[in-house]
Amino acid sequence: YQQAVRANRQLAVALQSQGLNEDATRFAYRAQVLQKTVFQFQIFQPHVKLKQRARMSGAWLFSWFLFLISGYGYRLWRSFLAYALVIIGFMVAYYLFGASDLPPLSLVNALGLSMTSFHGRGFFPGVTQLNDTLTILASVEAFIGLILEATFIATLTQRFFGK
Repeated sequence: YQQAVRANRQLAVALQSQGLNEDATRFAYRAQVLQKTVFQFQIFQPHVKLKQRARMSGAWLFSWFLFLISGYGYRLWRSFLAYALVIIGFMVAYYLFGASDLPPLSLVNALGLSMTSFHGRGFFPGVTQLNDTLTILASVEAFIGLILEATFIATLTQRFFGK
């Protein structure tokens, strides 16, 4: 797998130097996917120490995260899908947990709260307690939003401005 990663990367560089960017992109993406497998095999090597195994496990998990969220920067639509899923998921949670409030949250209000919370700008009219369920949900969504926004910006930067 390590040789396949190297071959795909070299082929991507050679194609890019010739101006064949679309073809180079396909091989660079394939190299990243293969690198994920290399990380997995390195974790289970018998001679690897525990500290190295933990570091390789972190690299493998982060590689999976980037693969799922943005396809290593080569699958931009995944970032939009992750954004939509988080917004809709938290909208449903706000709607369900906000039903006990007076007046209850409508779907439109829950969507607005979800979108503002995702970007770290949640507002809670009438909520003064920090241990309120909606406040805690908004804090979790803001943290997830921060991570996804950073990944999205890095994806756009890598994709459109090169590495």
